[in-house]
Amino acid sequence: MRKVLIIVLVLSLFLLAGSIFAKTIVTFWNSMGGPFRQPLNQIISEFEAQHPNIEIKSIFMDDYAVLSEKLLSAAISGHLPTMSLVYSNWTARLMKSNLVQPMQTFIDNPSIGLSKSQLDNIWKVFLKANTWNGKIYTLPFNKSIYLLFVNKDALMLDGLGIPKTIPELIKDAKILTMKNASGKVIQYGLGLRTTVDTFEVFLRQMGGHILNSNYTKALLTSPVALNTLKMLVKLVKSGTTFAQGGYLDGPFGNGRIAMFISTSAGIPFTARSVGGKFAWTVVPIPKGKTQAPPFAGTDLAIFKTASKSQQIAAWKFVKFLLKPEVQAFWAIKTGYLPVVKTALDTQAWKIYSNENPMAKVLVSQIPFASFDPGIAQWSSIRTIVGNAVSAAMHFKETPEQALQYAQKQINKLLDAK
Repeated sequence: MRKVLIIVLVLSLFLLAGSIFAKTIVTFWNSMGGPFRQPLNQIISEFEAQHPNIEIKSIFMDDYAVLSEKLLSAAISGHLPTMSLVYSNWTARLMKSNLVQPMQTFIDNPSIGLSKSQLDNIWKVFLKANTWNGKIYTLPFNKSIYLLFVNKDALMLDGLGIPKTIPELIKDAKILTMKNASGKVIQYGLGLRTTVDTFEVFLRQMGGHILNSNYTKALLTSPVALNTLKMLVKLVKSGTTFAQGGYLDGPFGNGRIAMFISTSAGIPFTARSVGGKFAWTVVPIPKGKTQAPPFAGTDLAIFKTASKSQQIAAWKFVKFLLKPEVQAFWAIKTGYLPVVKTALDTQAWKIYSNENPMAKVLVSQIPFASFDPGIAQWSSIRTIVGNAVSAAMHFKETPEQALQYAQKQINKLLDAK
């Protein structure tokens, strides 16, 4: 009898110990590949070391298109992860099915939430982009901003300074374009992607937008939108601008183009492409009527389908990701922006920014940044505008034809919501 009692007691203690030390598993879907995967894994390892009862299972998707498809499929099947990186338009779609747990739920919790100073520490523009109807649904993580990448050696050779306005950019692109004896261009002054992003960069600098302020109508036939696309087409036709749909760090690195526009997330790829062949840097997008460079990147979402313990564990991870020292580490290793202001006060960032002047350029643009509409139709709208821009910049349609057709498609899409 005593043996039986001892066995029962040992088993009970074993089960109790197992329940005490059981880990809460948080599945985290993301597309942080290439140079971003290792820094993320390091952050996760540090979090797990500080929270031994939580395991972050990072599940990598090949790209954002795959991640989007998987999330929407999982939303239908009821097999969403605990948390994921999301674009704001994905959030808007998932909100329609009441699947996103608002971060406001955790932020306002007196035991585990954020203080007013912690919330204010997040850059205002990022927080605004994560807010719907006055409620914070997601929080920012990997954010980049559009910049002008320039070959400093090429500019110095032609006695040029950094272009600060769009007219200066156009003038410098002409001067920097070089031809050989037979008249073939061997260096274009400027490189532009034939995408919606390129169009948006210049459109916002000119004070325009794709949609009206309440996102109910397209503004593509407005004078500012038409003039913006005409300017891009004219740049390509002039022979001073190299245009393609793909990324431009390769052509920049091999000297085919002297300047191009990309996000700060392209800095590590550009450094690899250049490989020390020449001096280069990043500078603010040249100003038009205003300074409103778009920012890109995804946010952190927690889903209601996860258990309460998983949601709380995920929230703890989100809070950890927003720590100043973590944000400084992430920004230094990836080229993304620190999403909290006090990351700039850390010793690591101070040392890094003193040694890397490009870092100061990135953060200097955050107060001017603009963001995409957080509506479910935005992905489709981007595709429509992208097709129009590509058609015009490849001379398949006139800017007027391309934008008029896109305007009709978008308004039809918005009217159907």
